[in-house]
Order: sequence, then C-alpha cells, then structure tokens
Amino acid sequence: MKKFFFIFLLVFSLQPLPAIAAVMKSSKPIIELPYLKADEISDISLTPVSIILTGTTESTSSTWLSGSLGGLSDGFIANYSSLGAPLWNLRLGSVANEIATSTAIDADGSIWVVGAGTAITTPTPLASQSKALNPDNVVLDPLQSANTPLNRIKLWQVNSTGNLLNTFEFISESIIHPKKILIAGMNLMILGDSYEKSAVNGFYISATKTGVFSPIVKYGIKSTQINSALSNSDGSITAVGSSGELLLKVKPLSKADAVTLKISASGVLQQVARATLKSTTRTWSSIDAGLLQGGKVSYSNKTEAAITKFSALSKPTWNVRYLSKSSALIASGKNSWATFVSSGVIKGIPTWKPKNATPVILELGKKGEVISSYTLPAPAVAIAVNNEIGAVVITDSGVSFGLVLIN
Repeated sequence: MKKFFFIFLLVFSLQPLPAIAAVMKSSKPIIELPYLKADEISDISLTPVSIILTGTTESTSSTWLSGSLGGLSDGFIANYSSLGAPLWNLRLGSVANEIATSTAIDADGSIWVVGAGTAITTPTPLASQSKALNPDNVVLDPLQSANTPLNRIKLWQVNSTGNLLNTFEFISESIIHPKKILIAGMNLMILGDSYEKSAVNGFYISATKTGVFSPIVKYGIKSTQINSALSNSDGSITAVGSSGELLLKVKPLSKADAVTLKISASGVLQQVARATLKSTTRTWSSIDAGLLQGGKVSYSNKTEAAITKFSALSKPTWNVRYLSKSSALIASGKNSWATFVSSGVIKGIPTWKPKNATPVILELGKKGEVISSYTLPAPAVAIAVNNEIGAVVITDSGVSFGLVLIN
C-alpha cells in the first residue's frame, strides 16, 4: 500500500502544474494634466527618481506649463517626481512653430530633446509696388509674415534642473519629422521620417554636442518610415518601422511590411528584416532593450497588436498577437511590458471578454505569458520602465494626460 501511495505521489509530482491565470485589475493616474487644444506627449524618459515628459502644446496657457504660447505650437519638457509632484517644466518655443518628439539623458545628467520647427518669412515687396498708380488712394494690405513648413530639425540641451543650455538647428530640404534621439559617446543620432509631396522615407543624421550636423542619409524613396530605434554596443543602430518598397535588394512582401533595420554608426544601411503576413499590412511602432518590439497587423476586417521578442534580426524568441484597436507600445525591464487598446480575449486572462475596446497594459514573462494585467483609463501614448520606479504609462483622454504608475 505504501509502495502504491509513493508511486502515486511520484507520478502526480511529475505532472505540469496548471498556469496561474492573470486577473485584469484597474489602474488610475497619480496626476492629471489638462489641456485645451491638440496637445501631445510623444516621449517619456525615466531617471531613478523622476519622470520626464516631452511633447508639443498648442494651448495658449496651461496650469502645468509655465509661460505662454510662442508660435502656433511650442515644444515642452516637464519633470515630475515618482510620486507625481511637479519638479520643473520648460517651453521649447519661439515666435515660430516648434514640436518636441524625443529625449535622451546624457551621462552628465543633461537632457537632449529633438523636434522640428519652422522659420518666419516675410515676402519681399515688388520693386514696382511703390510706383503703382493708385488714383483712388486705396490702402494696400501690409505684407504678412508666414511660417515655412516644419523643415528644421531642432535640438535642445537642457540641464537636470530645467535650464536651457544650448539650441541647435539643421535646415532640411523637405518636411522633417524626427522621432528618436540616441546618444553614442560624444555624438547624437537622430532618426525619423522625411516627406516630399506624397512620398515618405526614413532618415538618419548625427550631430556633435556642439551642434555640428552630418549630411542627412535617407532610406527608401516613397514608402519607408522609421518609428523608433535603439543603439547597440558596437555603435550601430537597430531601427523599426514599415516599408512597401525595395530595401537592400530585399523586396516587399505586402503593401507595407514591418521592417527592422540595422544601421551603422555613420548611417549606412547594413541589414533589413521584414515581418509580414499574407493579405495584411504591418508596422513596428516601438523597440526596446533586448530587441523587444511592438506594432500592429492590419487585416481587411480587424487589427491585431503584435509583440515580439527577438534574439537577433529575423530570429524571434516568442511572439503574441491580440485583437486590438491600436498598435502595441512596449517597454523592457525585468519583464516585458506592452500596452494597446484590447478588443478581444487575451490568452492567460480567462475572464477578459471586453464588450467595448479597452486600453490595457500587460506584464509579460520570458515566453510571452501574461504575468499581470491592468486596464487603463485612456489609451496610452508613451511607456517606459525602470527598476527604481516601475512601469510608467502616459494616457491621453482627449482633454488631459494621465500619469499611471504600476510597480
């Protein structure tokens, strides 16, 4: 009898234990930042003790941004404690129009902010205008100043206490949209999109910390976009986005493939990896340490948020896709984090069957399994993670930004 009981225990102990199902919890912001017009937060950076927000405001005044609006839009940077207490803020604006899109924290604690801007132009009066006949003494309208398109890369250096140290500018031949700034030693690397009529291509440019810019390098001709990037230990860059055209003799497999690009420190395109599914369009929206990538897959009748962990380009370790109304934004810490607007069931959360599309954030384990999950009060526009603060998400309800902290 004892022998039978021992064998029973041994067999039972060898059976895999059922996975513990995650439970969807709710979250709420620790602070709300109201706005009046089409304001945006485009990036978030974390220090061990603070949360740095970067974006663009069109509101003429603000309860949480000092000063008044310069042009039609101002870039801004704002710093908050890990408890949500305001530390300092700074407008990055002038009488022209500016946007701020990405930040990187330097070794000395200063913060580099990249964005784009316009210039003010005043038409030159015609030489013959003053001599024109005007028998009725009609008062002529004065010549009006105007803004150029967003064709200037703007680079600001801000110290750790919120004081502007330097401002640099690069004039582009076309409309420019910087999306990511990286620091590599004494150089800054900027990646994003360049627009010419209906065509879009990715671009790379580097700058010294004294404001000397390299020539701009472009990727693709008509339908290539770069959405995010990270720097590698060898000085190269891994960038993600989408493309529907030939890159490095690698043909597109659909109207738009999600692409991962390896780019040298001097901007040379070295490798292209495409992710595609039949009868879909795909894009990568974000990338973080350990080649964690987030994006979306669009079918004719549905959209899926896609999260993939790679060991190398074109070598996925795991991947998951969920019915969604948005792309997935990701961040990498001790575990992987992803946020998207869920519109269907999520494997690992058996009770989750949303009747309406709902913003969520998931903590994912080493094989992509759900460890923890939370609903968000509004869709996320930025996410970051570190060991000291935890996961920080910025939500946008359409009237205010929410700072949600999960630790």
